[in-house]
Amino acid sequence: MGGRPVGSKAEKPPWQVRLRTERGVAGGGILCANGTVLTCAHVVEQGRGPDGRCGVRVDFPFLERGSDIPARIVLAGEPAPVGGPDDVAVLRPDRIPYGAEPAPLEEHADLAGHTLGAYGFPEGHPEGVWAGGRLVGRTAAGLLQFAAVNATGHPTARGFSGSPVWDEDLQAVIGMVTAVDRLAEARTAYALPVDGLRTHWPELAEPCPVRLWIRDPHGGPPRMVPLRVTGPDRREFWIGRGDGGPREPAILLASRPRHVVSRWHCRLVCEYGNWSVESPKRDALTYVRYPGDDRLLLVPAPGRLPLCHGDTLVIRASLSVSEQQKDSGYWELEFVDDHHTFR
Repeated sequence: MGGRPVGSKAEKPPWQVRLRTERGVAGGGILCANGTVLTCAHVVEQGRGPDGRCGVRVDFPFLERGSDIPARIVLAGEPAPVGGPDDVAVLRPDRIPYGAEPAPLEEHADLAGHTLGAYGFPEGHPEGVWAGGRLVGRTAAGLLQFAAVNATGHPTARGFSGSPVWDEDLQAVIGMVTAVDRLAEARTAYALPVDGLRTHWPELAEPCPVRLWIRDPHGGPPRMVPLRVTGPDRREFWIGRGDGGPREPAILLASRPRHVVSRWHCRLVCEYGNWSVESPKRDALTYVRYPGDDRLLLVPAPGRLPLCHGDTLVIRASLSVSEQQKDSGYWELEFVDDHHTFR
């Protein structure tokens, strides 16, 4: 078993992260639905400077290699034994590259015998390699133990720490690599399962949340905005321009004065799992573009249009303002709902 997933998105996992320090590649990481990256505490420690600041940068090797995105530490507890159940850290990158997706995490009680794969960065392989194995079971400490079953191919080794463990049987990520056996000939590694990760990071969101990909007309990189819906049956997310006041829209598009986007421009609404976009006033123009169709459909004001996976909100934006001329572009907000059917 080579460990490389076959016939799935996991062949080039858009949730795989690579962590770098000034000394080179330090290990791997897992993109979560809330825009954070899970990794091992001992990996983060490799990049901590003498002043205590985080010197770790991240990139997504299957999407945007070598981008070296700065990241700050969100969670890093007291020093814990390397590879143990407390060897967990959480980073928040300054941005998430377009096309990245959160790992499809899954918890399962009985995984023994499942075929596994992991992508890591052992010495001599900064671009990464696949390693595979078969799950043996859980240790008394609650870690997943898995071992290579073939004499050939890369075993899970140093440099895989923090990387996701892909379960070919479940077609999901079931844990994070934390350690390898000190005896290289054992070809055995250990991972913290998803339930252990949630213990340390309760904010770990569901595997496939609803989210927006926002494309900036001013040339900024696309950014991901999770849309979490919990509690009430109706949830609203206002979209608009910030002005620095105490109440701001949930999704900010601009903060420049005299901008075309109004402060409370439009809103996304979720009612019993069904999404729509509402336009509350006539002078705030909002459009919807369907996948594969270049036409723009105006949201009636006041009124609403339903939203499905792949639809894009289009909102006019001012690029430059002068007394004589006003040039315009468009904000594009792609709506992604992994639980919904396509239109």
